[in-house]
Amino acid sequence: MTYPLLLTAAAACPPEDVGGARGYEELLEALANPNHEQHTYMVHWSGGNFDAEDAGIASIIERFDRLAKIWAPRPRKPKPTI
Repeated sequence: MTYPLLLTAAAACPPEDVGGARGYEELLEALANPNHEQHTYMVHWSGGNFDAEDAGIASIIERFDRLAKIWAPRPRKPKPTI
């Protein structure tokens, strides 16, 4: 069976609990500007290594591969005869 193949991704998704589109925009602004009043807090809150440009494609592909193995068709067991 042939499955679709992920070749590229545009960017990372917003972190959980970032506060919607506006919160994500504020996060990006604070991370990009070391002089921003929330910079230190946002660096700490985001784990210190958030990169909006890195979609983490290797991790995504790894998770897709695990799902494909789980969802792969398996041979059916014969029904018992009575």
